[in-house]
Amino acid sequence: MSAKSLLQVKELRKQFGKQEVLKGITTDIKAGEVVCVIGPSGSGKSTFLRCLNRLEEASSGQILFEGVDLCDKKTDIDSVRQRMGMVFQQFNLFPHMNILKNLTLGPMELQKRSREEAEAYAMELLHKVGLAERANAYPQQLSGGQQQRIAIVRALCMKPDVMLFDEPTSALDPEMVGEVLNVMKDLAAQKMTMVVVTHEMGFAREVASRVMFLADGYFLEEGSPAELFGNPKNERLQSFLSKVL
Repeated sequence: MSAKSLLQVKELRKQFGKQEVLKGITTDIKAGEVVCVIGPSGSGKSTFLRCLNRLEEASSGQILFEGVDLCDKKTDIDSVRQRMGMVFQQFNLFPHMNILKNLTLGPMELQKRSREEAEAYAMELLHKVGLAERANAYPQQLSGGQQQRIAIVRALCMKPDVMLFDEPTSALDPEMVGEVLNVMKDLAAQKMTMVVVTHEMGFAREVASRVMFLADGYFLEEGSPAELFGNPKNERLQSFLSKVL
């Protein structure tokens, strides 16, 4: 039996003024998949990702998440977002709160979990990413790589059904990239559904169950990492890979 569809995107279009960035994208993301979205800068990768949880409003089309149409104005998007973790290029941690407070704020305020439950789960996740001893530190006391690992844990504290990553390593010094990618690899091994916009081709090759190449407003090619990197068929993709590999 195949995995159930978690996210279904149908004819998604997004315009900024007269410029159409996404030109009718249709794709299906199944539970447990790790989908990496690659493509040239400015091709709309981040826009696509931000449309998935309506941080950007689609110009037209449908986005179904667990059967709920996110583009329907009657949909309570705030409750839906609690099931969609999002990790950005910038860490967006609250500087005036220590790490534990950053992690427990959402579960306590939005999901009405008790402090004990929220803190216990946060500490469990901090142990997993090797940062339990920094629970009482403040964001500015951590390196960029540590802050991004905390940002991932903050999203996981909400117990989401899918994790969206928008170039999570692009703001990091090169030596910190590995520690963040390792956390993401562990998540993939635990069958967390992930949609990852990334420039890290090695990560896409190693961890993705599917890679999608976005350029000129469309997914021009998609397939397994072996197919996409080993035998690209689209000329635009061949040209892109010749520059980045």
